[in-house]
Amino acid sequence: MAVKIRLKRMGKIRAPFYRVVVMDSRTKRDGRAIEEIGKYHPTEEPSLIDIDVERADYWIGQGAQPTEAVAALLKKYAEGTVQTKAPKASKKDLYEAAVAAAGKSGDDASGATTAKKRAAKKVEEPKAEEPKAEEPVAAEPKAEEPVAADTDSGAASAEGVSTEADAGAEAAAAASTAELPEGAAAALEDGAAPEGYTIKGNKDSMKYHEPDGQWYDQTVAELWFQTAEAAEAAGFTKAGA
Repeated sequence: MAVKIRLKRMGKIRAPFYRVVVMDSRTKRDGRAIEEIGKYHPTEEPSLIDIDVERADYWIGQGAQPTEAVAALLKKYAEGTVQTKAPKASKKDLYEAAVAAAGKSGDDASGATTAKKRAAKKVEEPKAEEPKAEEPVAAEPKAEEPVAADTDSGAASAEGVSTEADAGAEAAAAASTAELPEGAAAALEDGAAPEGYTIKGNKDSMKYHEPDGQWYDQTVAELWFQTAEAAEAAGFTKAGA
């Protein structure tokens, strides 16, 4: 069986680290290792190299072949150039160092490094409200005495208004009748047709609509004619023609 000592990649894409493993050369890259004899973290500063050299020598003595990367790491062990990171200080050591820098002992029973000061709050007494000056009461307006209406003048003015309104209505009716073409009649007050008039006339389009027409019911009549001939004589044309 061909045995190799090689690196087995672990970790994320941009943060890899490796295991130094003894594996069968026919095993896939992420397959099961025969034995793990170390680790290698190239992304740390300095790089972490931790290999059990005794186990590596044992497997090399059994015929295992180290890869170029593993051979380079073992060479560093042989040359004594493997760098190790300084051990991290514990939280207790960091605390004691901070206390010593401040000139205090770590055995202080109070355990407080700084004194807290609280500002006293001033309580303001409520101010007495000043009495408000009484507002002058406005005098109520006196009711105006009713003025006696002049019945004679009122009646006369009412009669004058009525006379003028009647005259205006007669003038408007006369003008409206004068504007109608011959043979035409205006719609009644409720929009209905005068008796005997069945043809609808529209001044905007100058079209007339007969009762059997397509848009007869939807059309609002501005003028009414008794016959289609009367509508055509007034200049109207049949709708849809």
